Amino acid sequence: MARVNITVADDLLDRAREAQLNVSRLAAAALSEELDRRAKIAALDSYLQVLDAELGPIRRDEQEAAQQWANQALGSSGQPAADAATRTA
Repeated sequence: MARVNITVADDLLDRAREAQLNVSRLAAAALSEELDRRAKIAALDSYLQVLDAELGPIRRDEQEAAQQWANQALGSSGQPAADAATRTA
């Protein structure tokens, strides 16, 4: 297994140690999640390019309707509305 050094703010590291967290395991998990997220974005971008090639670009009115729907679904926090409601309760 490889060893690397990372820079973490002192207060953040102090809080992690107080919580008895395994910083190495958390850092590895965060890297894995970020790589998975980027792979999913790349796959989605590729799929959207295929759709554009097959069907043509999305019409402006459809794009505006989709953006309006997303704004309503996510709310101003950028999180799904149901998740935001449970966090404030």
